[in-house]
Amino acid sequence: MTPFIVAINLVCRAADALGSHVLRAASLLDSCRADLPAVVPIVKDAASRLVKGGRLWADGLPALVSEVCGRAGGLMMIRRLSDAKAGPGDVVLFFPSGDQRPNVEDGCLVVTFGPKTGMPCERALPNHASQTGVSPAIGMAASAWVFTGEMVAACARLGRMPVMYESIGAYGGHPRIQQYKDGEIAWHEDLGVKPVPTGVVGARFIDTVSRMLGRIEKEHRSDLDRIGEWAREAARQGKRLYMYSMGHIFPDEIEKTDIGKVFRSGVWNAGFRGHKTPDDPYAQGDLVVHIGYQHPPSDLIRKVRSAGALVAYVSITDDRDFRRDAGVVRIDPMWDWPDACVEIEGCDVPILPASGIINSSVAWEIYRLSHD
Repeated sequence: MTPFIVAINLVCRAADALGSHVLRAASLLDSCRADLPAVVPIVKDAASRLVKGGRLWADGLPALVSEVCGRAGGLMMIRRLSDAKAGPGDVVLFFPSGDQRPNVEDGCLVVTFGPKTGMPCERALPNHASQTGVSPAIGMAASAWVFTGEMVAACARLGRMPVMYESIGAYGGHPRIQQYKDGEIAWHEDLGVKPVPTGVVGARFIDTVSRMLGRIEKEHRSDLDRIGEWAREAARQGKRLYMYSMGHIFPDEIEKTDIGKVFRSGVWNAGFRGHKTPDDPYAQGDLVVHIGYQHPPSDLIRKVRSAGALVAYVSITDDRDFRRDAGVVRIDPMWDWPDACVEIEGCDVPILPASGIINSSVAWEIYRLSHD
């Protein structure tokens, strides 16, 4: 177990007394709002480098690299650093993990989401995990998306609008990737985006996701508590608990944290044909949780309910066949089909995804409630 994973577990165990992880995530976003003045000079430097031809990279903790790469509402130009070396005019978004450091040349701007590591030309932004009681991964994701939104706006103020991904669940998602050659064409030509002042895009993201979290807490508190009761009863009876997931920050945010010590983790890609699904056994009294995306895990629900086990799932749409099934609970994550949730006037798609932060907070809340 790496030092980073140990830190995640210690933080989240210590924070159990703080209450709902959904509300903790909202508090996290408030802390990110306070960071906006510090973000401005960093994004100004980053945007200047990118519009001059610098490249944008992501490196560090794999779950966070996946969270910001190939992502609905994210920048199409960003690439995983992996074995490459970032040049002096480049920008690296770095998510610390143990002693790992990005491979960069002198002069490269490294934006670290957490404590400074001592690298030259490094600028650090806090993840606020310890003070708000969230997983460090959620803290880094929130800070990174606020930063990304402000960096996009800074590029637009310099007259260049970067190409953003659209969800592949939307009709235009795959054609858009082909049109822009998956980021090889990194900039729009004459898109006509109206310049946005500093701090506006980041604040819009914070406000929008905070409202979603507030709705979940208000409208699904009884549902979350019921899932927690199911989990505690299953544990008392020695039954199995599963938590399947899909999405960029997942399954690592379950499998490699304390959640994975209570729930058996696996990937179940609801709505995506051709993905192999787990072949786990289910029995009366087991609890199966699915942290999903746009589509309900219909095949999973049918399989689990036929075995007499209980199901809880997170999805923006529901399975109509199980709406009145007392053994099934659905949590609506409150984000819309595109996932990306911030509009910029003149931009052809919304930017900045909500799902990573929201779905993770729900998964951690279910974990918190699974304890006696």
